[in-house]
Amino acid sequence: MRFSRPKRFGPVVAALLTVGLLVGFAGCSATQTIHDPVLCSQLGEILNRNADTGAMISARVVDLASGTELYASNEDVAVMPASNMKLVTSSTGLDLLGPDYKFETYLARDGDDLWIIGTGDPAVGDNPLAKRRGGTTMTVFDDWVKALKQKGINHVSGDLVYYEGAFDAYHFHDTWDHDDLVHWYAAPVSGLNFNDNCVDITISPTADGQPVSYTVTPPFDDLVVVNECITGKDEEPTINRMPHANVVVIGGGCSKTKALKSKPVTDPGEFFAGAFRRHLANNGIVVDGEVRSSPTPLGDSLIPPAGAIIATHTTTMPEVLWRINKSSQNLFAECMCKLSGRVFDEASGHQRPGSWAGGERAIRAFMRKNRIDDSKLKVADGSGLSRGNNVTAHLISDILIAMHKHKDFEVFRASLAEPGETGTLGSRMKKLNGNVFAKTGYIRGVRALSGYVHTKNDRWLVFSFIYNKIPGSVQPFNDLQNEACELLYNWDPEKVETAKGDEV
Repeated sequence: MRFSRPKRFGPVVAALLTVGLLVGFAGCSATQTIHDPVLCSQLGEILNRNADTGAMISARVVDLASGTELYASNEDVAVMPASNMKLVTSSTGLDLLGPDYKFETYLARDGDDLWIIGTGDPAVGDNPLAKRRGGTTMTVFDDWVKALKQKGINHVSGDLVYYEGAFDAYHFHDTWDHDDLVHWYAAPVSGLNFNDNCVDITISPTADGQPVSYTVTPPFDDLVVVNECITGKDEEPTINRMPHANVVVIGGGCSKTKALKSKPVTDPGEFFAGAFRRHLANNGIVVDGEVRSSPTPLGDSLIPPAGAIIATHTTTMPEVLWRINKSSQNLFAECMCKLSGRVFDEASGHQRPGSWAGGERAIRAFMRKNRIDDSKLKVADGSGLSRGNNVTAHLISDILIAMHKHKDFEVFRASLAEPGETGTLGSRMKKLNGNVFAKTGYIRGVRALSGYVHTKNDRWLVFSFIYNKIPGSVQPFNDLQNEACELLYNWDPEKVETAKGDEV
């Protein structure tokens, strides 16, 4: 079977096959270490203010114009990055695939059978992206129904076949906490994905004391909803999914219509195909046969024969990066990691499904290309959900320096969260809007923030602040990161030079 690549890769694919894998930037090893004593004192006081809790900080600040390291503390200590791991994944993916790469999912026909073929696109039915396009989760299914009817297909006498083998069969990383697997942020990862591989349930009150009414998006026949949520009951509504089963229990009380937290399904390919079959039936197109998985793609290639294609869902690289970095959507990062692995392996002459191991190979090649020390890097997954990941503040800041020099830097920077805007910094540092571009990170005991600060004196700084071993709430450490970014925004190297001159 050939894993033919959908659309084109970035020009770096060929470069990755050259001797040494060191083509590219001038390298981050040239950074000068000239610490600013005033900044070091002020920044150190802020970042270490809660040191008595047992929390530790790995931190580094670099002036991009001069290449000068202005501040560093535990910068080479291995730490868990949480979602700062997405900076590793997204920079590798953008560099490897290029900004014009298209993520595609195909609807095709083969004889009496209807086919759905995934290539690793994480975004089919993703509601935030659908809204940006003026649609909803179900718009792609509506478009596919329209495409079928335009071709005169009002009945499918064969099967509905799906292919998800662009990635390996491991939907969950073995280092993910089992308790996380019933939550949206640990949704299964597949070559075929719909609605972030989750169901969304909205509840509405009925008569006092009676069970609420509810709707499920997408409608899915294999989902069981146990409705124990009571209208008028003076409690917040709850939603829980049973382990290892598509059984969701809603409880508590309800006095107004409310969307509950998304809950993941257990089998993403089956979910995609089952939801689409239900949508076909609701629109008058009956599938006589069964829904079944195929071990091989149609035509033995990820891209089906042109004459078989009925419709194609396409997602752009900037859209995927937006969901990875600005929204911190784990599924998108895991798909990017596995896809990068598949593409890198193919460029190296190996036809393999995308995997986390392949993603690590692609990531380490990106590090070597940019002369970034990866000796303390541990790559478990692509999102940072795993506690098996390790980075250093030095490595993260070197990635940010490399991306600042990258030809596609504007695409990368646009994907990062900004204070006061939609994304993970929406409620933080609002007065620094337009001057901080960063990636947040959180898992138990970890709070990370790394990115760029545009100072009031029109200089660009790279920073990485990664806390580990936080014993309780991370909010106090959010506040310290915010305060540190404000200090960087106000940094004035001319005043530092004047002060030094006065001392002499």
